[in-house]
Amino acid sequence: MNARTRQTVIGGIAWILVVQYFVMLVVSQSRWTTPYSWSRNAISDLGAATCHRSDQLEVWVCSPWHVATNISWTIAGVCISLGAALVKPALPPSRIAAFGLGLVFIAGIGLCLVAFNPEDTGKTMHVLGATIAIGSLAFGTFMIGAALWRANRWNRLGALGLTLGTTAIVGIGFMLAKFGGPAQFGLWERIAAFPGLLYLIALGFQIQRPSAAAPA
Repeated sequence: MNARTRQTVIGGIAWILVVQYFVMLVVSQSRWTTPYSWSRNAISDLGAATCHRSDQLEVWVCSPWHVATNISWTIAGVCISLGAALVKPALPPSRIAAFGLGLVFIAGIGLCLVAFNPEDTGKTMHVLGATIAIGSLAFGTFMIGAALWRANRWNRLGALGLTLGTTAIVGIGFMLAKFGGPAQFGLWERIAAFPGLLYLIALGFQIQRPSAAAPA
């Protein structure tokens, strides 16, 4: 295994490790003693540092495992940016792919900002981080998918990237439009945030294949 191949493999592993983000969401939610809904509650409620009454939902937000959740988000953010910095040799040598990777790298930084600034104790930076993370990842996913599709490389993953990126962008639109009111915020936020994360995991597994370490 040469240095170039090793680099892409490490980057792919970093993206695969993003799966722990989803595992911790389920674990953290299971520790709640107050009602938690994926359609109503924001993802960020799981990382809230204090128990407080939500202004939007008029329910109590109290996340006993908020420390572990924010650590998980930090790890995910680092893995997202690390992967984006290392997997470039495995993707088509195009400006679209490079720009998409740049957006994904920025998304990882945004997620770290979210983790270090819980919604109830660092609202301004938290909102900024969430905006960067969700927006950059959605468009980055679309662009990487477009690059793969145009280069006729990993066509299924290219189509998947286009589909998931479009889904995330639509989710952002509905979230910003406040479609369905506060009761549907959590749903649209997840539709905006999750597709890109799932796509990185899928790409990470693809990059681990022996024939995928360098572009064809």
